[in-house]
Amino acid sequence: MYFQRKRSVWLLFFIMFYVYGCSTSPTFKPVTPPQQTPLKKAKPHICSQLDRYYVRDWKYIVIHHSATSSGSAASFDKSHRNKGWENGLGYHFVIGNGNGSADGQIEIGNRWVNQIDGAHAGVKEYNHYGIGVCLVGNFNESHPTPAQMNSLSVLIEYLQERCNISSANIITHKYFRDTECPGKNFPYYKVLARGVRW
Repeated sequence: MYFQRKRSVWLLFFIMFYVYGCSTSPTFKPVTPPQQTPLKKAKPHICSQLDRYYVRDWKYIVIHHSATSSGSAASFDKSHRNKGWENGLGYHFVIGNGNGSADGQIEIGNRWVNQIDGAHAGVKEYNHYGIGVCLVGNFNESHPTPAQMNSLSVLIEYLQERCNISSANIITHKYFRDTECPGKNFPYYKVLARGVRW
């Protein structure tokens, strides 16, 4: 009797399992993939090059345009030496527009390599403490190229971090001189709102 009851219970259990367990479609719980740590932003090649140089105290990043349709660090260096500037190129960096050097190419001047004053500002304070960055082009007549702006963004981000320069000290030439440099079409406020790709 005992074994018959036990067998009946097992039979009932088996029937219920078969009817209810197998006839209903299985439900799937969505599986959330494990959180992955975001990949570290690839360090642009120019930053690896810049890491080689010792830096002194800098307070400002001063942005210029060349006011020419073409040019390069080499051509500006020649022009500045012809003016009698002993150390040649007055800027620390030149960013090409494709006419003279590659579009968006960051050229490192000897004033950065040797960590000496610029000759770009026309004001002693900003030549001594200001890193001069010149974008090739006349931005009263045209706009910087997207490649130039991307390179400028990378360079500014690097210089701010390496030299501990605040965003308030990213300035244009006309900030302290009676000049239109870097031109009416230069998107200064977009530079300050970096993080957006151009």
